[in-house]
Amino acid sequence: MAQVTLRKVSKVYSGGVIAVKEADLRVENREFLVVVGPSGCGKSTLLRMVAGLEEVTTGEILIGDKVVNRVPPKDRDIAMVFQHYALYPHMTVFDNMAFGLRLRGYSKHEIDQRVREAAGILGIEPLLNRRPKELSGGERQRVAVGRAIVRKPLVFLFDEPLSNLDAKMRVQMRTEIRRLHLRLQATMMYVTHDQTEAMTMGDRIVVMNKAAIQQAADPVTVYSHPANRFVAGFIGSPPMNFLNGTIAPMNGALYFNEGNFRLRIVNEMAEALRPYANKQIIFGIRPEDLHDKLFIADAPKDSTVTSTVEVVEPMGAEVYLHLKAGQHALVARVGSHDRPEVNQDIDLVFDMGKAHFFDAETEVSIV
Repeated sequence: MAQVTLRKVSKVYSGGVIAVKEADLRVENREFLVVVGPSGCGKSTLLRMVAGLEEVTTGEILIGDKVVNRVPPKDRDIAMVFQHYALYPHMTVFDNMAFGLRLRGYSKHEIDQRVREAAGILGIEPLLNRRPKELSGGERQRVAVGRAIVRKPLVFLFDEPLSNLDAKMRVQMRTEIRRLHLRLQATMMYVTHDQTEAMTMGDRIVVMNKAAIQQAADPVTVYSHPANRFVAGFIGSPPMNFLNGTIAPMNGALYFNEGNFRLRIVNEMAEALRPYANKQIIFGIRPEDLHDKLFIADAPKDSTVTSTVEVVEPMGAEVYLHLKAGQHALVARVGSHDRPEVNQDIDLVFDMGKAHFFDAETEVSIV
């Protein structure tokens, strides 16, 4: 079994700089787990501790049932693919992929078989006699992945492997890596700063910020039920809109009071928000949950706000509207048929059944 377990794992550098703080995490056997977060959040350090390239300050790391804190990287039965391809420029693709196997004393026949099998999986058989300078960025990344595959490790570790590629190649390579996981049925940990990569690739996503794990769940849960304001704002493109205001009781119902407008809170959320009556709160709503009333039949008045269009961004199949409503700037993601003029006022309908509310002090999700 190739599960990876982290128990209260921390990394503290000299000077007291905390890179990872008490990480509790379990990567299941054959799971594709993506660790995502902004630069400096500790995600690569977490991966490097699993690989053995960074020492653990406190806590334990297990691969299978074995504690590996003091096990050298070469003995952990892992293979790591880095952001930089780190290919030997004087060697052919075949020799780059075979190098690690030769160091471990594999027979010539076994090496040839493993390299050609990995090349077949990645579609790079015609490249085996070329040198790295003769390859494109995507081809070099395939070779780096192939070098990991030939090892047939218990766990694959990917540290932002696509960040050096152009946008089109990144899309292609993330699809290929996902297919690779399905074919190999291996345990994989993948680190990225790109939330789109995380959402499209991971069986589960671990969101990190300021050295700590903020939430670990499947992509749909992270998107639909973020644990706090940071996760809500980091996952999703364009990011979630946030508005500051208060919870106002009126005529037996609860409203979010922005100051210049009020929005009625749906009954399903009212009970959880009742303790916040007359208190400050953070209201969140995603751009796709804001609609132009012109295209919404029977939109309730207590969910509609007059707003001013400031910028229109055509994106092809959809349009991003940058608006001013009350004291706040908002982004709405609407269909390509909806293209109002700049400085035009529109009635903006909030889908209050999709609203999110966060504690103003802790920023933890309430509902």
